[in-house]
Amino acid sequence: MKIDFLKHRYIFFAIPLIIIIFGLFRGFTVGFKFDVDFKGGTTIQTDLGEEFDNTDIESIVNEVVGQKPLVQKLGVNSTSLIITCDVLEEEQSNSIVERLREKYPLIQEPSIRNVQASYGKELLDSALLALAVSIVLLLLYIGIRFKTLGFVAAITAIIGLANNVLVVTALYGIFKLPINSTFIAVILTIIGYSINDTIIVYDRIRENNRKISKSPNMKDTVNLSINQTIRRTIYTSITTIAAIGVVYVFAYINNQEVLKQFALPLIIGVIVGTYSSMFVASSLWCTIEEFISKKNNKSKDIKEDIKNKKSEKEDVEEKSENEEVATSKTNNNVKKKNKKKSNKKSKKKH
Repeated sequence: MKIDFLKHRYIFFAIPLIIIIFGLFRGFTVGFKFDVDFKGGTTIQTDLGEEFDNTDIESIVNEVVGQKPLVQKLGVNSTSLIITCDVLEEEQSNSIVERLREKYPLIQEPSIRNVQASYGKELLDSALLALAVSIVLLLLYIGIRFKTLGFVAAITAIIGLANNVLVVTALYGIFKLPINSTFIAVILTIIGYSINDTIIVYDRIRENNRKISKSPNMKDTVNLSINQTIRRTIYTSITTIAAIGVVYVFAYINNQEVLKQFALPLIIGVIVGTYSSMFVASSLWCTIEEFISKKNNKSKDIKEDIKNKKSEKEDVEEKSENEEVATSKTNNNVKKKNKKKSNKKSKKKH
């Protein structure tokens, strides 16, 4: 069964757009949840010397400083941990350590470190630089490899990537997920994954353009290409989601917050990337190409009309000139006849 993906393309365009607007609005009004990497903070790393529950540590920190910290176990069944909070005074940090000693007598001497927000800025700058370089390289690669589809294909592929990044960022704002170094890793991973699906669809469109180049309807070619690749795309996505899902379940069972913060957005990103490759990038390419084609045809028709009018004008002018020449010849002949008649009359008189 063939699905007409382009029939409701504007609805498909609208769905991620609504999520992006809502998520970014919520993020900028309520506030994104920036982690210590981006806003600075205090980390306390230690070995408690015995098994512990993350919720117990969170309760202790909350009682002392009124914050809900990020508690990370350093390995499965490990007694070591890292506690991450907003910036703490030295007295607050010492109070937390004292409360931990009361509950866990075997605790080792902790390492307390204040993280500056400049680290997050440097990380973000590096990520943006890497993103800018990758976008330029992708534009060149897609523009050269798929030159038969035009440079528009490269632009729509980048728009599809931007859609993925913005949707995932919006979901961070909606669900208040912490934005940290893991967020950067998730975004870069999603970009690398989703562009692969888009390139596969483009490759099939190019091949079908060669095989059915006589078809005047571009929509048929794009629909056929997406239908031919959809099964592979869905199977690949399901396999990827299953693998990441195992990581998330493992992290959830073992209270590995960092892994959970990486796996969950990545699952969402794979779904968004699959959606984008099927419903956004190729459909948007077709829409823009149709618009350009209509504009070129309209321009061509205008030029043809101008040419026809000019040709008609030239024909009229030529016809007018011929009529003038014919009239002139007729007048000359009449004059000659009249002259001959006058000459004959004058001879008769003589």
